[in-house]
Amino acid sequence: MDIKSPKLFETSDKAHADLFNDMVKVLLENDSGLLDQIIGHIDDTKPHASAAEKKKWNESQLYKITADDGRHLIAVPADGSIFNAIKDKGMCTFVAYPGVEDSPAPSNAYLRGIQTVGQNNIGTGFAVDTSGNAYYFYYNSSHISITWTQLPSVAERNKWNNGQLYRLTPNDGRVARIPNGTDIFTLPTGPYMGAQLLNLPVDNDQSFYYIDVTETSHMSNDVILKKITATRSFDNKTWIGTFHTRGFIGWERIITRGDAKLDWKFPTIRNGWKTYKSEVNNDYRVRVAKDAMGIVHVTGAITGGTLGDVGAFMLPEGCEPPFPLYNVGIASSTGGFKGPQFSRQYIATDGRFCIQDTSSNTEFIVVNCMFKAKEG
Repeated sequence: MDIKSPKLFETSDKAHADLFNDMVKVLLENDSGLLDQIIGHIDDTKPHASAAEKKKWNESQLYKITADDGRHLIAVPADGSIFNAIKDKGMCTFVAYPGVEDSPAPSNAYLRGIQTVGQNNIGTGFAVDTSGNAYYFYYNSSHISITWTQLPSVAERNKWNNGQLYRLTPNDGRVARIPNGTDIFTLPTGPYMGAQLLNLPVDNDQSFYYIDVTETSHMSNDVILKKITATRSFDNKTWIGTFHTRGFIGWERIITRGDAKLDWKFPTIRNGWKTYKSEVNNDYRVRVAKDAMGIVHVTGAITGGTLGDVGAFMLPEGCEPPFPLYNVGIASSTGGFKGPQFSRQYIATDGRFCIQDTSSNTEFIVVNCMFKAKEG
Protein backbone atom coordinates (compact mmCIF):
# COMPACT_ATOMS: atom_id res chain seq x y z
CA MET A 1 0.00 0.00 0.00
CA ASP A 2 1.37 3.40 -1.00
CA ILE A 3 1.04 6.49 1.20
CA LYS A 4 -0.32 9.35 -0.86
CA SER A 5 1.03 12.79 -0.14
CA PRO A 6 -1.57 15.57 0.37
CA LYS A 7 -1.30 18.85 -1.48
CA LEU A 8 0.61 21.59 0.34
CA PHE A 9 -1.12 24.59 1.73
CA GLU A 10 -0.54 27.76 -0.32
CA THR A 11 -1.64 31.07 1.11
CA SER A 12 -0.64 34.70 1.06
CA ASP A 13 0.33 34.20 4.67
CA LYS A 14 3.47 32.14 4.23
CA ALA A 15 4.15 31.81 7.93
CA HIS A 16 0.85 30.07 8.66
CA ALA A 17 1.16 27.95 5.51
CA ASP A 18 4.57 26.64 6.60
CA LEU A 19 3.19 25.78 10.05
CA PHE A 20 0.45 23.59 8.62
CA ASN A 21 2.75 22.03 6.05
CA ASP A 22 5.28 21.01 8.77
CA MET A 23 2.51 19.24 10.70
CA VAL A 24 1.39 17.34 7.61
CA LYS A 25 4.98 16.31 6.94
CA VAL A 26 5.26 14.77 10.44
CA LEU A 27 2.03 12.83 9.92
CA LEU A 28 3.32 11.52 6.63
CA GLU A 29 6.56 10.37 8.23
CA ASN A 30 4.65 8.52 11.01
CA ASP A 31 2.39 6.82 8.49
CA SER A 32 5.40 5.70 6.44
CA GLY A 33 6.97 4.17 9.57
CA LEU A 34 3.79 2.27 10.49
CA LEU A 35 3.52 0.99 6.92
CA ASP A 36 7.06 -0.35 7.05
CA GLN A 37 6.28 -2.20 10.32
CA ILE A 38 3.07 -3.72 8.91
CA ILE A 39 4.91 -4.88 5.80
CA GLY A 40 7.65 -6.38 8.00
CA HIS A 41 5.06 -8.25 10.11
CA ILE A 42 3.38 -9.66 7.04
CA ASP A 43 6.70 -10.88 5.66
CA ASP A 44 7.63 -12.55 9.03
CA THR A 45 7.97 -16.38 8.47
CA LYS A 46 7.44 -17.27 12.18
CA PRO A 47 4.01 -18.87 12.93
CA HIS A 48 1.33 -16.82 14.61
CA ALA A 49 -1.56 -17.97 16.83
CA SER A 50 -4.47 -19.28 14.85
CA ALA A 51 -8.10 -18.89 15.82
CA ALA A 52 -8.21 -22.57 16.85
CA GLU A 53 -5.21 -22.12 19.10
CA LYS A 54 -6.70 -19.03 20.70
CA LYS A 55 -9.93 -21.00 21.31
CA LYS A 56 -7.92 -23.79 22.97
CA TRP A 57 -6.20 -21.35 25.29
CA ASN A 58 -9.42 -19.60 26.17
CA GLU A 59 -11.12 -22.91 27.04
CA SER A 60 -8.17 -24.42 28.98
CA GLN A 61 -8.40 -25.39 32.70
CA LEU A 62 -7.24 -22.56 34.85
CA TYR A 63 -7.43 -24.49 38.17
CA LYS A 64 -4.08 -24.67 40.01
CA ILE A 65 -2.89 -27.86 41.76
CA THR A 66 0.17 -26.16 43.29
CA ALA A 67 1.04 -22.70 44.52
CA ASP A 68 2.48 -20.26 41.98
CA ASP A 69 6.00 -21.16 43.08
CA GLY A 70 5.39 -24.91 42.57
CA ARG A 71 5.04 -25.75 46.27
CA HIS A 72 2.00 -27.37 47.87
CA LEU A 73 -1.37 -25.76 47.31
CA ILE A 74 -2.86 -26.58 50.74
CA ALA A 75 -1.12 -26.49 54.12
CA VAL A 76 -2.79 -28.35 57.00
CA PRO A 77 -1.67 -27.05 60.42
CA ALA A 78 -1.10 -29.29 63.42
CA ASP A 79 -4.57 -28.54 64.78
CA GLY A 80 -6.25 -29.06 61.39
CA SER A 81 -7.69 -32.01 59.46
CA ILE A 82 -6.52 -33.31 56.09
CA PHE A 83 -10.02 -34.60 55.35
CA ASN A 84 -11.64 -31.22 55.99
CA ALA A 85 -8.94 -29.41 54.00
CA ILE A 86 -9.23 -31.43 50.78
CA LYS A 87 -12.69 -33.04 50.80
CA ASP A 88 -14.25 -30.31 48.61
CA LYS A 89 -11.23 -29.87 46.33
CA GLY A 90 -10.30 -31.40 43.02
CA MET A 91 -6.80 -32.44 42.16
CA CYS A 92 -4.40 -30.73 44.55
CA THR A 93 -1.16 -31.00 46.48
CA PHE A 94 -1.00 -30.65 50.24
CA VAL A 95 1.31 -30.84 53.24
CA ALA A 96 0.24 -31.89 56.73
CA TYR A 97 2.34 -30.67 59.64
CA PRO A 98 3.46 -33.05 62.43
CA GLY A 99 0.67 -33.85 64.86
CA VAL A 100 -2.27 -33.57 62.44
CA GLU A 101 -4.93 -35.84 63.91
CA ASP A 102 -5.88 -37.75 60.74
CA SER A 103 -2.35 -38.04 59.34
CA PRO A 104 -1.03 -41.64 59.07
CA ALA A 105 2.55 -40.41 59.55
CA PRO A 106 4.46 -40.69 62.83
CA SER A 107 3.67 -37.81 65.20
CA ASN A 108 6.98 -36.09 64.47
CA ALA A 109 6.85 -36.39 60.66
CA TYR A 110 5.49 -34.18 57.90
CA LEU A 111 3.21 -35.69 55.27
CA ARG A 112 3.23 -34.50 51.66
CA GLY A 113 0.67 -35.78 49.18
CA ILE A 114 -1.41 -35.27 46.08
CA GLN A 115 -5.10 -35.86 45.60
CA THR A 116 -5.30 -37.38 42.14
CA VAL A 117 -9.06 -37.55 41.72
CA GLY A 118 -11.45 -35.40 43.66
CA GLN A 119 -14.89 -33.93 43.76
CA ASN A 120 -17.14 -32.97 46.63
CA ASN A 121 -16.59 -35.58 49.38
CA ILE A 122 -14.99 -38.11 46.99
CA GLY A 123 -11.25 -38.43 46.58
CA THR A 124 -8.21 -40.67 46.15
CA GLY A 125 -4.50 -39.99 46.27
CA PHE A 126 -1.01 -40.74 47.52
CA ALA A 127 1.28 -39.32 50.21
CA VAL A 128 4.81 -39.82 51.59
CA ASP A 129 5.97 -38.76 55.05
CA THR A 130 9.40 -37.51 56.00
CA SER A 131 10.20 -40.88 57.62
CA GLY A 132 10.04 -42.53 54.18
CA ASN A 133 6.67 -44.25 54.55
CA ALA A 134 4.28 -44.18 51.59
CA TYR A 135 0.49 -44.36 51.67
CA TYR A 136 -2.53 -44.30 49.41
CA PHE A 137 -5.91 -43.02 50.53
CA TYR A 138 -9.55 -42.77 49.54
CA TYR A 139 -12.85 -41.47 50.87
CA ASN A 140 -16.41 -41.52 49.53
CA SER A 141 -19.46 -39.33 50.01
CA SER A 142 -20.71 -41.45 52.93
CA HIS A 143 -17.39 -41.29 54.79
CA ILE A 144 -16.52 -38.91 57.59
CA SER A 145 -12.77 -39.51 57.43
CA ILE A 146 -9.97 -40.66 55.14
CA THR A 147 -9.02 -44.34 54.86
CA TRP A 148 -5.22 -44.70 54.72
CA THR A 149 -3.30 -47.80 53.60
CA GLN A 150 0.47 -47.96 53.97
CA LEU A 151 2.35 -49.19 50.90
CA PRO A 152 4.95 -51.96 51.39
CA SER A 153 8.62 -51.11 51.48
CA VAL A 154 11.24 -52.84 49.34
CA ALA A 155 12.34 -54.89 52.35
CA GLU A 156 8.77 -56.08 52.97
CA ARG A 157 8.25 -56.95 49.29
CA ASN A 158 11.49 -58.93 49.27
CA LYS A 159 10.39 -60.75 52.42
CA TRP A 160 7.11 -61.77 50.76
CA ASN A 161 8.78 -62.66 47.46
CA ASN A 162 11.32 -64.84 49.24
CA GLY A 163 8.68 -66.48 51.45
CA GLN A 164 7.77 -70.15 51.15
CA LEU A 165 4.72 -70.51 48.91
CA TYR A 166 4.18 -74.29 49.22
CA ARG A 167 0.81 -75.06 50.79
CA LEU A 168 0.76 -77.65 53.58
CA THR A 169 -3.04 -77.95 53.61
CA PRO A 170 -5.95 -77.31 51.25
CA ASN A 171 -7.50 -73.83 51.25
CA ASP A 172 -9.97 -74.80 54.00
CA GLY A 173 -7.09 -75.67 56.37
CA ARG A 174 -8.07 -79.31 56.69
CA VAL A 175 -5.88 -82.38 56.18
CA ALA A 176 -5.67 -83.51 52.56
CA ARG A 177 -7.54 -86.78 51.84
CA ILE A 178 -5.49 -88.94 49.48
CA PRO A 179 -6.99 -91.62 47.20
CA ASN A 180 -6.99 -95.32 48.09
CA GLY A 181 -3.88 -97.05 46.80
CA THR A 182 -1.59 -94.01 47.20
CA ASP A 183 2.07 -94.87 47.84
CA ILE A 184 2.93 -92.85 50.94
CA PHE A 185 6.63 -92.95 50.03
CA THR A 186 5.86 -90.60 47.10
CA LEU A 187 4.07 -87.91 49.14
CA PRO A 188 5.71 -84.45 49.46
CA THR A 189 5.84 -82.43 52.67
CA GLY A 190 2.49 -82.10 54.42
CA PRO A 191 -0.24 -83.83 56.46
CA TYR A 192 -2.51 -86.42 54.82
CA MET A 193 -5.17 -88.97 55.67
CA GLY A 194 -6.45 -92.03 53.85
CA ALA A 195 -7.07 -95.78 53.83
CA GLN A 196 -5.80 -98.78 51.86
CA LEU A 197 -2.46 -97.05 51.33
CA LEU A 198 0.79 -98.58 50.11
CA ASN A 199 4.03 -99.01 52.10
CA LEU A 200 2.34 -98.72 55.50
CA PRO A 201 4.12 -100.01 58.64
CA VAL A 202 1.79 -103.05 58.68
CA ASP A 203 1.62 -104.99 55.41
CA ASN A 204 -1.78 -105.14 53.69
CA ASP A 205 -3.35 -102.99 56.40
CA GLN A 206 -6.68 -101.60 55.16
CA SER A 207 -7.07 -99.29 58.16
CA PHE A 208 -7.45 -95.52 58.11
CA TYR A 209 -4.15 -93.67 58.73
CA TYR A 210 -2.99 -90.13 59.39
CA ILE A 211 0.29 -89.43 57.59
CA ASP A 212 2.77 -86.56 58.20
CA VAL A 213 5.68 -86.13 55.79
CA THR A 214 8.77 -83.99 56.39
CA GLU A 215 11.07 -83.80 53.38
CA THR A 216 14.33 -82.11 52.44
CA SER A 217 16.99 -82.41 49.73
CA HIS A 218 20.56 -83.46 50.37
CA MET A 219 22.89 -80.57 49.55
CA SER A 220 25.57 -82.52 47.68
CA ASN A 221 23.77 -85.10 45.54
CA ASP A 222 20.05 -84.16 45.67
CA VAL A 223 19.14 -87.36 47.52
CA ILE A 224 15.71 -86.97 49.11
CA LEU A 225 15.83 -87.16 52.90
CA LYS A 226 12.38 -87.79 54.34
CA LYS A 227 10.69 -88.58 57.65
CA ILE A 228 7.20 -90.12 57.62
CA THR A 229 4.98 -90.42 60.68
CA ALA A 230 2.03 -92.82 60.33
CA THR A 231 -0.72 -93.07 62.97
CA ARG A 232 -3.38 -95.77 62.69
CA SER A 233 -6.75 -94.31 63.55
CA PHE A 234 -8.58 -97.15 65.26
CA ASP A 235 -5.95 -97.99 67.91
CA ASN A 236 -3.82 -94.80 67.99
CA LYS A 237 -0.57 -96.65 67.24
CA THR A 238 2.16 -94.58 65.62
CA TRP A 239 5.22 -95.48 63.54
CA ILE A 240 8.14 -93.40 62.26
CA GLY A 241 10.08 -94.21 59.11
CA THR A 242 13.01 -92.35 57.52
CA PHE A 243 14.74 -92.19 54.15
CA HIS A 244 18.50 -91.76 54.32
CA THR A 245 21.18 -91.65 51.65
CA ARG A 246 21.05 -95.45 51.52
CA GLY A 247 17.25 -95.54 51.12
CA PHE A 248 14.38 -96.35 53.45
CA ILE A 249 15.68 -97.24 56.92
CA GLY A 250 12.46 -98.93 58.05
CA TRP A 251 9.56 -98.42 60.42
CA GLU A 252 9.89 -98.05 64.20
CA ARG A 253 6.81 -97.97 66.41
CA ILE A 254 6.51 -95.30 69.09
CA ILE A 255 5.85 -96.84 72.51
CA THR A 256 3.16 -95.11 74.56
CA ARG A 257 1.70 -95.42 78.04
CA GLY A 258 -1.02 -97.62 76.62
CA ASP A 259 1.58 -100.19 75.62
CA ALA A 260 2.39 -100.76 79.30
CA LYS A 261 -0.97 -102.48 79.69
CA LEU A 262 -0.59 -106.27 79.32
CA ASP A 263 -3.14 -108.51 77.68
CA TRP A 264 -2.88 -111.63 79.82
CA LYS A 265 -3.64 -115.06 78.29
CA PHE A 266 -4.45 -118.12 80.42
CA PRO A 267 -3.00 -121.29 78.79
CA THR A 268 -4.53 -124.72 79.47
CA ILE A 269 -2.67 -126.74 82.14
CA ARG A 270 -1.94 -130.36 81.02
CA ASN A 271 -0.05 -133.60 81.74
CA GLY A 272 -1.38 -133.96 85.27
CA TRP A 273 -0.49 -130.47 86.36
CA LYS A 274 -3.12 -128.24 87.93
CA THR A 275 -3.33 -124.72 89.35
CA TYR A 276 -2.14 -124.45 92.94
CA LYS A 277 -4.81 -123.36 95.40
CA SER A 278 -3.81 -121.99 98.78
CA GLU A 279 -5.78 -121.71 101.97
CA VAL A 280 -6.20 -117.94 101.40
CA ASN A 281 -7.67 -118.66 97.96
CA ASN A 282 -5.27 -116.44 95.98
CA ASP A 283 -5.43 -116.55 92.17
CA TYR A 284 -2.36 -118.56 91.12
CA ARG A 285 -3.49 -119.35 87.58
CA VAL A 286 -0.67 -119.46 85.04
CA ARG A 287 -0.88 -116.36 82.82
CA VAL A 288 1.25 -115.19 79.88
CA ALA A 289 1.51 -111.78 78.15
CA LYS A 290 3.82 -110.11 75.64
CA ASP A 291 4.48 -106.37 75.96
CA ALA A 292 5.09 -103.82 73.20
CA MET A 293 8.86 -104.48 73.30
CA GLY A 294 8.34 -108.18 72.66
CA ILE A 295 9.15 -109.27 76.22
CA VAL A 296 7.12 -112.32 77.36
CA HIS A 297 5.94 -112.33 80.98
CA VAL A 298 5.02 -115.68 82.63
CA THR A 299 3.70 -116.05 86.18
CA GLY A 300 1.65 -118.51 88.25
CA ALA A 301 1.90 -121.63 90.46
CA ILE A 302 1.16 -125.28 89.57
CA THR A 303 1.32 -128.61 91.37
CA GLY A 304 1.17 -132.39 90.97
CA GLY A 305 2.10 -133.07 87.34
CA THR A 306 4.54 -135.07 85.24
CA LEU A 307 8.21 -134.12 85.32
CA GLY A 308 10.38 -134.19 82.21
CA ASP A 309 10.18 -132.69 78.74
CA VAL A 310 6.41 -132.91 78.54
CA GLY A 311 4.74 -129.53 78.63
CA ALA A 312 2.93 -128.44 81.74
CA PHE A 313 1.29 -125.85 79.39
CA MET A 314 1.85 -124.28 75.97
CA LEU A 315 2.80 -120.64 75.51
CA PRO A 316 0.35 -118.60 73.35
CA GLU A 317 1.28 -118.17 69.71
CA GLY A 318 3.83 -115.37 69.27
CA CYS A 319 5.28 -115.88 72.76
CA GLU A 320 7.77 -118.64 71.85
CA PRO A 321 11.48 -118.00 72.66
CA PRO A 322 13.97 -117.69 69.78
CA PHE A 323 16.07 -120.53 71.28
CA PRO A 324 15.62 -123.07 74.17
CA LEU A 325 15.69 -121.50 77.63
CA TYR A 326 16.15 -122.83 81.16
CA ASN A 327 14.64 -121.22 84.22
CA VAL A 328 15.00 -121.92 87.95
CA GLY A 329 11.74 -121.71 89.84
CA ILE A 330 10.95 -121.59 93.56
CA ALA A 331 9.39 -124.73 95.03
CA SER A 332 7.78 -125.29 98.41
CA SER A 333 9.10 -128.12 100.63
CA THR A 334 7.21 -131.03 102.17
CA GLY A 335 8.34 -134.22 104.06
CA GLY A 336 10.72 -132.52 106.49
CA PHE A 337 13.09 -130.74 104.09
CA LYS A 338 14.32 -127.40 105.36
CA GLY A 339 15.52 -124.40 103.43
CA PRO A 340 14.52 -123.04 99.99
CA GLN A 341 13.66 -125.58 97.30
CA PHE A 342 13.80 -125.14 93.53
CA SER A 343 12.76 -126.63 90.21
CA ARG A 344 14.45 -126.74 86.83
CA GLN A 345 12.17 -125.48 84.07
CA TYR A 346 12.66 -125.87 80.31
CA ILE A 347 11.07 -123.54 77.71
CA ALA A 348 11.17 -124.98 74.18
CA THR A 349 11.06 -123.04 70.90
CA ASP A 350 7.77 -124.75 70.04
CA GLY A 351 6.15 -123.12 73.10
CA ARG A 352 6.32 -126.07 75.57
CA PHE A 353 6.84 -124.96 79.17
CA CYS A 354 8.21 -128.05 80.99
CA ILE A 355 9.05 -128.84 84.65
CA GLN A 356 12.06 -131.10 84.17
CA ASP A 357 13.04 -131.69 87.81
CA THR A 358 12.61 -130.49 91.39
CA SER A 359 14.85 -130.59 94.46
CA SER A 360 12.26 -132.20 96.71
CA ASN A 361 8.79 -133.52 97.00
CA THR A 362 7.01 -130.18 96.53
CA GLU A 363 3.63 -128.81 97.37
CA PHE A 364 3.76 -126.31 94.49
CA ILE A 365 6.14 -124.96 91.86
CA VAL A 366 6.26 -121.28 90.91
CA VAL A 367 6.61 -120.41 87.20
CA ASN A 368 7.83 -116.83 87.07
CA CYS A 369 10.11 -115.59 84.27
CA MET A 370 10.59 -113.07 81.43
CA PHE A 371 12.32 -113.45 78.08
CA LYS A 372 12.39 -111.89 74.60
CA ALA A 373 10.06 -113.58 72.15
CA LYS A 374 11.35 -114.58 68.75
CA GLU A 375 10.56 -112.08 66.00
CA GLY A 376 8.43 -112.88 63.05
